Amino acid sequence: MAQTETHTRLYLVRHCLVRNPDGVLYGHLPDFPLSDEGVRQAHALGRYLATTPARQIYTSPLERAVQTAEIIASHLVGATITVTDELTEARFGRYLEGVRPRDVPWRRPLWFVHMIRPGLLRRDERVSEMADRVAEPLNRLLADHPGSGGICVTHGDPIQAFWVKADGRPDWSLHRLQCAKGGMLVLDYEGDRLVAKRYVPPDEVDGLVPERAASGLVAAGDGSSAVAASDATQA
Repeated sequence: MAQTETHTRLYLVRHCLVRNPDGVLYGHLPDFPLSDEGVRQAHALGRYLATTPARQIYTSPLERAVQTAEIIASHLVGATITVTDELTEARFGRYLEGVRPRDVPWRRPLWFVHMIRPGLLRRDERVSEMADRVAEPLNRLLADHPGSGGICVTHGDPIQAFWVKADGRPDWSLHRLQCAKGGMLVLDYEGDRLVAKRYVPPDEVDGLVPERAASGLVAAGDGSSAVAASDATQA
């Protein structure tokens, strides 16, 4: 009789809302912590994830992600946080940071190239590269915590890159998919094979138990994920 593969659920979480009084694109800049609403969102995520067996958290080193991870961990008895550069912001964010969105077309004109062909510019990174680096901590969770799973806290573009690759979409669709701040992808694996996923937006996290999320999982790669207008540059 063939051995049944272990079912593992992982959570790919976008950091929560950020205090940004000047309304700039913050990219990799320091001193952009969560806003009061972002803190509330993070506690909602913590309450949601506390009902799951996940206790290992990987996070981007950027302040907004670390703070989100720490608040989530405060709800998870025995949680461990590990910081990894694999989950950091998209490289192109360094080109845009410090600029208001309305000023990007004339102050950062290479943005147009990025939107049409992400990864073409030397200061950019290919969608597949971004997806692969996000997959590394996910794979470690599968190997180290089969059955119990874990959580990765990262940014909009890295999540969307992973999503694009999982769906088999073209690179230019990177900014058509949108994981909002405080939202997440719920990923179901059989062994090391991604078999289903579901996008859970932030307004569904509060009071949503994981069993309900499971009922909305879609087959990996079927392209049925939610599509929304992108604010991914403020990731």
